[in-house]
Amino acid sequence: MADQTAPQKIAILGGGLAALTAAFELTSQPGWQDRFDITLYQMGWRLGGKCATKRGPNDRIEEHGIHGFLGSYYNALPLMAECYQALGRDKNAKLATFEQAFIPESFVLMWEYENSGLRRWPMTLPTNRLSPADASSLPSLRHWIAALIETAQALIDPRETPGLSEVHEMELRLGEAILERLKTEFRREGAEATFGTTHPVLEEVWDWLGHRLKALIDENDDLRRLYTLLEYMMALVRGVLADSIFEKGFDSIDGENFSDWLQRHGASVMTASSPLALNTVNLSYQYPAGDTARTASMGAGAYLHWSLRSYAYLGAFAWLFAAGTGETVIAPLYLVLRQRGVKFEFFHKVQNLALSADQQSIASVEMAVQATLKDPSRPYDPLVDIQGLPSWPSGPLYDQLVQGEALQAQDIDLESYWTPWQNVGARTLRVGEDFDQVVFAIAVGAVPYLCKDLLAARPAWRDMVEKIPTVQTQTMQIWLNRSTTDLGWDLPLKNPTDTVIGATYLNPLDGQVDFTHLLPWESWPAQQMPQSLWYFSGAMADYEPPPPLTDTGYPARAHARVKAQCIQYLQVCMGPLLPKATTNVVSPPGDPMGMDFSLLQDHDPAHAGQGVQRFDQQFWRANIDPSERYVTSPPGSTAARLKAWESGFSNLVLAGDWIYTGLNVGSAEGAAMGGRLAAHAVSGLPALSDIVGYPQEGAPPALT
Repeated sequence: MADQTAPQKIAILGGGLAALTAAFELTSQPGWQDRFDITLYQMGWRLGGKCATKRGPNDRIEEHGIHGFLGSYYNALPLMAECYQALGRDKNAKLATFEQAFIPESFVLMWEYENSGLRRWPMTLPTNRLSPADASSLPSLRHWIAALIETAQALIDPRETPGLSEVHEMELRLGEAILERLKTEFRREGAEATFGTTHPVLEEVWDWLGHRLKALIDENDDLRRLYTLLEYMMALVRGVLADSIFEKGFDSIDGENFSDWLQRHGASVMTASSPLALNTVNLSYQYPAGDTARTASMGAGAYLHWSLRSYAYLGAFAWLFAAGTGETVIAPLYLVLRQRGVKFEFFHKVQNLALSADQQSIASVEMAVQATLKDPSRPYDPLVDIQGLPSWPSGPLYDQLVQGEALQAQDIDLESYWTPWQNVGARTLRVGEDFDQVVFAIAVGAVPYLCKDLLAARPAWRDMVEKIPTVQTQTMQIWLNRSTTDLGWDLPLKNPTDTVIGATYLNPLDGQVDFTHLLPWESWPAQQMPQSLWYFSGAMADYEPPPPLTDTGYPARAHARVKAQCIQYLQVCMGPLLPKATTNVVSPPGDPMGMDFSLLQDHDPAHAGQGVQRFDQQFWRANIDPSERYVTSPPGSTAARLKAWESGFSNLVLAGDWIYTGLNVGSAEGAAMGGRLAAHAVSGLPALSDIVGYPQEGAPPALT
């Protein structure tokens, strides 16, 4: 008979942000050791999921894509503040505090096609005094709208747009005054209960836009952009009232596409197709089958929720990581959890969740053991010290593994579903012996591979897989031997920590960011030290079904495909972004749009090559594995998302950005919310009211 006083055994499957968050929340509860015995199982040699980082030649930071937290990550930011407090690093240690690890970012670079040309639309959003460690000041939709209006006020302040005429300044002052009255309305406690489907002050703003400001925008780009900004923001607010979102919630409009919804609430085609409107869909890869040649598709509810929050931020519009994602986010969480007593089993690849005879619970979890430890009495130690910072290495630490020499000699990727490596063993976790509850925190793209019994037993699982599509993504990082300024960047940045970041550049790699601040964490010889570092990321079209897992050549083909796309992208797209990076400037005469590849900094000068050959020593990645595909939010998909406690199996809890989180958009914030919801499903904590953005009517019956 099982010992009723023994701690409940929790098996967490997966090592991404949702899994780590679930473990962090469970172990943040007083006396948790008396209640829970937690083991996290992870394939391969590192944690992080889509946030995983490794080190390449010269300790280059190499990532899955562009990462950072928006200032509206009301769950992820406080989570990391608590993590750094729990980490308790010495004050003289590198990245000792949350404040040192997270860098405020207020600049956004957008792009528009205007007057037959691609043009920059720079925007610096105002900062505020709200702490990123505390989301209590922005707990609800009403607060988000008030904050959005305040952001709009700051952006149309005439002092922020030099060169306006006196008439233009007076008009913007009038708009500011009306917005001030609208903000006051939304700041009233309980005001949402008094709102109808419209509001007279909101309509006054709309009338001012359409009949006064619009008349001034011809031949004035600054005013045209301010008009577009305000029309976009006010369309969001008008839609909230007209569709009774305060009463009905975001889910009530999720069957409609975002662009149709924007236009239904007054946004012009110009605004609905502007970079302002596309920021949300590009950041979260909302393109059918990952094909950026098609029109973006996103449920209006998820779009509205994300977009409103984006302008209601804590401190700054975004918070970038002082080092790589793995060093700034994942390693600190791992270290805290290890200190607290969570056990980690690396090199354990989930292969199947098997059901009980009555199909009401998980009976066992079947795993492949990818490698074994030379010293089984000691847990695998995955981190190395680089520049004084605990970091994830370039691959497995082979000297700890029995199979280390063979893995290294064959250059095996243990994170690939298509690996040729033969597993060295099998392990089956059994209910009542190895676990009491399972937290499934592996990405939804892996469900068809790992949960066949569950799919067969529950229509809701089949509906979820069918209606919540995932897409492949691609990324590249380039190290350059000239600074960003020397490459032609000529716009001043207002804040000392701001950098160039955007999501509306040319497809398919529409996201770009200048991450030069990461270079000091790398270990380059002085004579080879790069002067700038840029990341590019975007969706990747895939119409063909993935090949069988026995097709071990598939990753290499995808890798070659991304390489070719990246080279082509650099050859045709660099002129507008970095005009002095082109061949026609570096070594004229030449291509006025394409990159001069001599600017790429090599790590192995003896084999650097010439021209496009120099790209061989940069970094690119095809994110094709089921567990790293990005979850999307097309119209109608929210209803198919399962809640953390609604797996349909009594001892199975779900975690991830793919479950029903209220936000319902693939993101680090969604993953953090999913992890917190999983902890709530297991333990009742954190309270749902503390999970900002989760609708309170969605509580699990057993815990209300």
